[in-house]
Amino acid sequence: MQLTNDEQSVLSLIATANYRITQQEIADSERWLGSHPVHEIDKRESTLRKIRQIIRDLRIKRGYMILSDTNGYWLMNDRQEAIEYCERIERMAKAQAKAWFETYTAMRKNFNLTSDYFEQQGKLF
Repeated sequence: MQLTNDEQSVLSLIATANYRITQQEIADSERWLGSHPVHEIDKRESTLRKIRQIIRDLRIKRGYMILSDTNGYWLMNDRQEAIEYCERIERMAKAQAKAWFETYTAMRKNFNLTSDYFEQQGKLF
């Protein structure tokens, strides 16, 4: 399946970036991206949302190994980089899940709330 113009532009910017490229840098380079005036309140937010969707589509629908961190997006170089990336996002997911579970535990204790989901997930901790 052929890439859309939006996908080609974003992929090209990511592939040619010296290190990593941020959503804002992509938006600044391709000002025409993400323009949908009917829904726009803040053009910047709307554009960044569109860029995130394009990157998601490139990852999931098109199979491009685009990685990201707080410094921006880049293309995966090798298997080792993929392993390290997965380890990092696993640590982040576990930490976030633990924090949510601690909040749920406090609410269960203080307000007598229950959630089947959190009770099942709590078995993982």
